[in-house]
Amino acid sequence: MKKLLFILCISLSLSLSAQVETITIDWSFGSNPTASGNANTNRTIEVGDTVEWNWYASGTHNVASTGGTETFNSGAPTSTPGVNFSHTFTSVGTTDFVCQPHSTNMFGTITVVSEGSLGTQQFDSPTKFSIFPNPGNNEMNINIPTLSDESLSLEVFDVLGKRVLNENLSGLQTTIDISKWKSGMYLVRLASQNQDVKLTKRFVKL
Repeated sequence: MKKLLFILCISLSLSLSAQVETITIDWSFGSNPTASGNANTNRTIEVGDTVEWNWYASGTHNVASTGGTETFNSGAPTSTPGVNFSHTFTSVGTTDFVCQPHSTNMFGTITVVSEGSLGTQQFDSPTKFSIFPNPGNNEMNINIPTLSDESLSLEVFDVLGKRVLNENLSGLQTTIDISKWKSGMYLVRLASQNQDVKLTKRFVKL
């Protein structure tokens, strides 16, 4: 029974370990790399993120890839505002796309990078973090994509709610020795002092 529960914990951890985002592109006449705001169509995302094209104005449009790493097509052009088409990107690389009826006016490129690689050392509040390896046995690596101008605390709790670790993060990557931890599932919590940042992920110790 314990073995079965442990396997279930590992499966749950793996299914929830990745933090993904949905990026919206407002899709109509003039949606291209020179546009501003959500109508700008040159986007850089991470593996596992989803791009959603939103038909927000008039016109008959579709969206289709024209070359690159991934292939997608929303189908026949439609003139109904409010239509959405989305695609989840699973491979590193670049993919070009167009509105087929208006390919000279509506086009763009999605660049996909590996998870956690978008961060630079700037003072912005992080919106995601990664744990690797997960599951792990001897060490746990915590990676955040950006630094915050506030101190960030790292707390780890076991399944009974007991806090087993509490320390401040001082860099983009932190390595924790977990060799003496008991096997099982843990909750890893990243938080700022004023609670503006509050992120939680599951981790499994083998």
